[in-house]
Amino acid sequence: MRRGRRQAAPERVVLIPNQWNGSVQQYYHFLLGYLAPIAAWVEANPGTPIAVRDCGPMNRWFKLLPDHADVEIMTVGDVLHILAGNLQPYEILRGMDFPEEFHQSSLRRFADWTRQQALADRPSRSESLPNIVVSDRASHDEFFSGPGAEWPESGSLKRSVPNLATAVQSWNDPDIAILDAAAVDIPTQIEMHSSARILIGQHGAGLTNMIWMSPGAQVIEILPPMPDDATPIFRNLAKSLGLNHHVVPQGGVHEPVDAGLLEGLYVRVRTVVMGLGGD
Repeated sequence: MRRGRRQAAPERVVLIPNQWNGSVQQYYHFLLGYLAPIAAWVEANPGTPIAVRDCGPMNRWFKLLPDHADVEIMTVGDVLHILAGNLQPYEILRGMDFPEEFHQSSLRRFADWTRQQALADRPSRSESLPNIVVSDRASHDEFFSGPGAEWPESGSLKRSVPNLATAVQSWNDPDIAILDAAAVDIPTQIEMHSSARILIGQHGAGLTNMIWMSPGAQVIEILPPMPDDATPIFRNLAKSLGLNHHVVPQGGVHEPVDAGLLEGLYVRVRTVVMGLGGD
């Protein structure tokens, strides 16, 4: 993978994101708004060299693209220069992150593709993976405090549930893994969510990982007040994937969650997963 300076090679096609909202430097909009349509484009155009825009901390995901894609990372300024002057071939790719336009077949194909690319050379685990993953926004990326950030906040600075880890640990359930997905490598992130039957997390990036869960799995979203267009994102995503979605309200984006309410819902959902009741 190469990082471009001025222009892509003449035969290289520049792939430009047309995501729903936000910045493709951030996980949800990058994964579904840019990487997913890139993967589909590369599959339909095998062997064509491509250029992609610099996505900051998300660039590591471009390593999943097959070698035949011959990927070059370009600065945003160079991409705009090419687009404005029509200097190179380019394609504008509509994102898959539009909350009212999730398509199960496209999302499942992308999930299968990323899983295959990420886990192809990974040795088989000798230990079993947890059935319950709790996504805890415990960290933030310093990149978003610097001049290259298109959006000024990420991770725990943007939203958090300060008592989530403590509440979950009090359940003493050995089948639970508390995960800050931003702090683990890509194969581990995909592998753990692929095995999960329950995903618990605050509205945000970590819930995007439900794309690797199997139909019938359960998602518990801790939902603070959000803009009307953002509120249904993960409800709609879960529905499109054939997952069961549940909500625990949160008073504010950094407020504690009602631990009793969360535990009560978790117990009911876990009963369903264990086959002891109906949903």
